[in-house]
Amino acid sequence: MSLQNFDVEGFLRNDWQRRPVLIRQALPDFVCPVNGDDLAGMACEEDIDSRLIIQDGSNWQLESGPFEEARFATLPPQNWTLLVQSVDHWIEEVAELNQCFRFLPRWRQQDIMISYAAPGGNVGPHFDQYDVFLIQGEGQRRWKIGPHCDGTTPMQNNPDLRLLCNFDSRAEYLLNPGDILYIPPGCAHWGIAESDDCITLSVGFRAPSQTEMLQDFAEHLAEQGDSARRYRDPSFNAGQHCGEIDANAINQARQLMASALEDDNTLANWFGRLMTHRPPEAEPAELNETEFYKTITRQPLVLALTARLAFHGKVLFADGESDTLPASYQDGLQAFCRLEPGSDVPVHILPQELLYRLYERGTLLVAEQTGDDDQG
Repeated sequence: MSLQNFDVEGFLRNDWQRRPVLIRQALPDFVCPVNGDDLAGMACEEDIDSRLIIQDGSNWQLESGPFEEARFATLPPQNWTLLVQSVDHWIEEVAELNQCFRFLPRWRQQDIMISYAAPGGNVGPHFDQYDVFLIQGEGQRRWKIGPHCDGTTPMQNNPDLRLLCNFDSRAEYLLNPGDILYIPPGCAHWGIAESDDCITLSVGFRAPSQTEMLQDFAEHLAEQGDSARRYRDPSFNAGQHCGEIDANAINQARQLMASALEDDNTLANWFGRLMTHRPPEAEPAELNETEFYKTITRQPLVLALTARLAFHGKVLFADGESDTLPASYQDGLQAFCRLEPGSDVPVHILPQELLYRLYERGTLLVAEQTGDDDQG
């Protein structure tokens, strides 16, 4: 699956993380894999993140799910939006849309959020800190594009939503089903539904902040055990004030901390785990190791829709964990990281004991046996 009417090389060279791009009919004859009823049903589930945003004049109100089914019958005829997070983790036809963006690293993709809006529905003028491709699924939505924003941009005093105080529209695009609008990080945008049953699918990309990365790296180092390297004093001046932390001390601290980044293996292991991390499965594995090996000889092994994969050298990163493979499995490792969520996994692609660990973690699933299989 690939985007149409789209120059990948030109986009990566000129536009990625630089400027918005409208791709008309990137998905010709697109049929949206979900409808409003599907999304409303998902928004009633306890383990699915969902939100309602209702505009009242110049104010926007946020409600968080899960919702009672009766809530949707009380909504006004216009100016509201329902958002459901990570729909690709639950519906395979939605997950398949991720294949359209494999010209970018799969470990950068976060999830696909889907919004359903009544006429006039919107989430207000805002900007995101990550890249997003906005696929128009049903109906029409008008997007207004503003200037670049950052941490100094004035925001409204709204505790629930980060909305811009002022919005200076520089361009407008009316999207129809199959159109895609790319928005780079920091670009102000505001999308307003112009029809009934307006559905937009947002393919978002993971972009951890510097603070998040430093905190996670420190936790990763702590897991490895206490380092033998300690702070040591630089040369002292006998006349120095006893209470002063001088520039030499600061530089010494900087060098000690920077040395933690010099080990490429440590850095790669941490980064791979960070960029593939997802919350662990709540349900434990149903099969013990012996039962697992027997079962996969007669039932397909499947890559979970939630699976996040990457590799570096001989190391596989899967859902925030890392495993080093023998050199003889290098081709299998790369082939495994090309598999799409929901697809069958060849049982000899990776070592058998690793397949079981991935099953225990929820990266792999054993497909249910069909009636035909039971008749053997």
